[in-house]
Amino acid sequence: MNNLTTESNPSQPSIEAKKRHGLIWWVGGTFVALLGGGALLYAFDANGREGTEALAPLEGSHSAPLTQEQGVHPAGVVTMTTEQQQAVGVKTLKIESKAEYDVLAAPGLVTPNESQYAFITPRVEGVVRTVNARIGQVVQAGDLLATIDSPLVGEARLDLSTKLQALELANAQADWEEKVYQNTRELIDLLRKGVSPEAIHTKLEDRPVGENRERLMTAYAQYRLLIATIERNKELNDQKLITPKQFQEVTADYEVALATYQSLMDEMGFEAKLAYTRSQQTKKQAESAVRTAQERLRIYGVKSDGTVSNLKEGKVVDVLPDGNIDSKSKVQAGGKPADPLVANDEPVSTYSMWAPFDGVILDREMIVPGVAVDRTHRIFTMANLSTVWVEASVHEGDFSRLSRSEVGTRIRFRSPAYPEIHFDGQVIYSGDLVEEKSRTIKLLAKAENPKHLLKPGMFVDVEVLSPRADAAVQIPATAILIEDENSYVYLKQGEDRFVRRAVEAEPPSDGQVNVIKGLDLGDEVVVSGEYKLKALSIKLALSNE
Repeated sequence: MNNLTTESNPSQPSIEAKKRHGLIWWVGGTFVALLGGGALLYAFDANGREGTEALAPLEGSHSAPLTQEQGVHPAGVVTMTTEQQQAVGVKTLKIESKAEYDVLAAPGLVTPNESQYAFITPRVEGVVRTVNARIGQVVQAGDLLATIDSPLVGEARLDLSTKLQALELANAQADWEEKVYQNTRELIDLLRKGVSPEAIHTKLEDRPVGENRERLMTAYAQYRLLIATIERNKELNDQKLITPKQFQEVTADYEVALATYQSLMDEMGFEAKLAYTRSQQTKKQAESAVRTAQERLRIYGVKSDGTVSNLKEGKVVDVLPDGNIDSKSKVQAGGKPADPLVANDEPVSTYSMWAPFDGVILDREMIVPGVAVDRTHRIFTMANLSTVWVEASVHEGDFSRLSRSEVGTRIRFRSPAYPEIHFDGQVIYSGDLVEEKSRTIKLLAKAENPKHLLKPGMFVDVEVLSPRADAAVQIPATAILIEDENSYVYLKQGEDRFVRRAVEAEPPSDGQVNVIKGLDLGDEVVVSGEYKLKALSIKLALSNE
């Protein structure tokens, strides 16, 4: 800032002398000198800016004292014709809306949408058979990227085939034992009811009972014979045709045969149930073995039924909407699981790699058919860039405003690559962890990117629109004037009338300031030439004294 000094020069009157003659004033931080019919403004504003500007002469100001019609007005009111306004560069801004957001500026970085970003790696080691995708290729979910030959996949498929055969045998055995068990129980019920052998044979003729039929029917026949024998000997004993001892021997034989027969029925019932239970356990074990083999294939990225993925026009048709392969096991006629070794045109060791979602191939390893790969190789890197994430680093001095930036809060940002384009996004996370060195936290937002203008790794300038508790009027910071620590602006009222109005404003940010009190919608604020209005207001005030 230039210092105002008074030099000892007899030919030049001092500043004090000029003050005494009404030529110079120092009012409210503004140095004003009147020169002839105009005014020379040498001003220092609240921000320390200084300069000298010439005001256009006002009508009547170069001769006789100003009259009420020519410029003598109440304090804070200035009149100026349209020509004079144009000459001194007065411009205004009409307030048409109130700001409902605080703008929080922060540096940012464009990153891929992590929910649509993937490293495509082999699930199991093998040798590359075909490569079907290249860098920059746009792919859709299920598109074939490569095929791999793997001995481990071949072994897993063979193991599943063996387990399926064992399961088929276990199912057949379980079905047989279940039928035998059910028919044995029914046979025993008929025997206990004393149904004739002929009726039993007719009813169970075509139903499997196994060896239980022979043993039970033989015992039943003997039991019926003993019943007939004991009945005949009882009559003989009543007629005294046999001795009591002979009748007792026949009775004992009958009781032994009855006990044996009843014991056999109990034994046959238990053995049938035990055989049935064992068959069910064997079936469950075989099913578990099959599920284990299928899960092993699923982990390898192969269809869990072991069959080779179906391909149609370069697409794996078995891929589900979530990007995973269809894990439902196919069955043959009769409800039997499909054998992976049957009707496979491709080698059993081959498996496919596919795109899990729609996107673009960002990178690919230098692989060709015949190259050995394992689970550490990121063969493809792909992403869906229709949406991207924006990571903004917010300094801890702005944490209080960031606390109002909840999920869904709007952001806008701009990239040096496209200076004329403003992009929009929505906050999906407003960090909880402060980075120790930079003292910042990460704010994460999601932005639409339909034309793929935003590239991962691109730097951007982010503005977070934090909701305000009370709406405020936002105007350029240059429109605010300071005098004795009080803020005010000039409002245009009519074609040639300007009125000073006190305001309450927040600290400026990025050339703008939020006015929280003093301005309303429809007010027309002077945003350029306000210092000239201030100087003229001071001149008029002094002229009225």
